[in-house]
Amino acid sequence: MATAKTATASAAKPANDTVSARDIEENIERIRGDIASLAGSLKQYGSDKTGEYKSRAMAAGQDLSEKSQDALDDLMTELQAYERAFVKEVRRRPLQSLGIAAGVGFLIAALVRRK
Repeated sequence: MATAKTATASAAKPANDTVSARDIEENIERIRGDIASLAGSLKQYGSDKTGEYKSRAMAAGQDLSEKSQDALDDLMTELQAYERAFVKEVRRRPLQSLGIAAGVGFLIAALVRRK
């Protein structure tokens, strides 16, 4: 890097040596090259991290999607079981079911009228 070369070059020159404009320009060019190299490294690092986080997010999204679908399938199975049990009870006691349904309907109508 530039700091190692600069430190070595300044150590080799005597302290009373004068610095020319050309030396300053060379050092500036060397620093510009180092900054460009650093910027490229940072860009590559950022690109790598972006890809890594993108793949993690996609994997998490896929996992969440699969878990949601499994939960939905379980819920649908459970609801179908309740529906079968409800239909079975209504067929077993049709008059009682009709009376309960009428009573619940009457209560809902009374509550709606109050508001």
